[in-house]
Amino acid sequence: MKPSNSTFKLAASPVFRITLQRFKAFLNARLGDESTTRVVENIKSRLKEDLEPNPYLAPISERLLALGLNEYRQFMTDEHNLVIYRVDELQHEIVLLLIMDSRQSIRKLLFEVNLLMN
Repeated sequence: MKPSNSTFKLAASPVFRITLQRFKAFLNARLGDESTTRVVENIKSRLKEDLEPNPYLAPISERLLALGLNEYRQFMTDEHNLVIYRVDELQHEIVLLLIMDSRQSIRKLLFEVNLLMN
């Protein structure tokens, strides 16, 4: 096990919080409350157990690379769901940018989130 000072901590950005609410609503409409809660808890566990000790585990996000952004990584939490994040070495943080279903359009999601934040 790595020493505690080498572990990064998770930090949710404002955009992540918005996309999490949208993600929960999306899942709830398809799966219901109980399954949505189970999926979200599984995602939280994967982030904490897999990503905190190894923030460079996931590859650079090809979805965002296509938009000209090369500092973000894409972590598949399960078959359909992914989290986009960046590593902040100075703060020793994993900054969570967004969560989404892999079948969604990232351009559309970012556009909608931008509208909600303004």
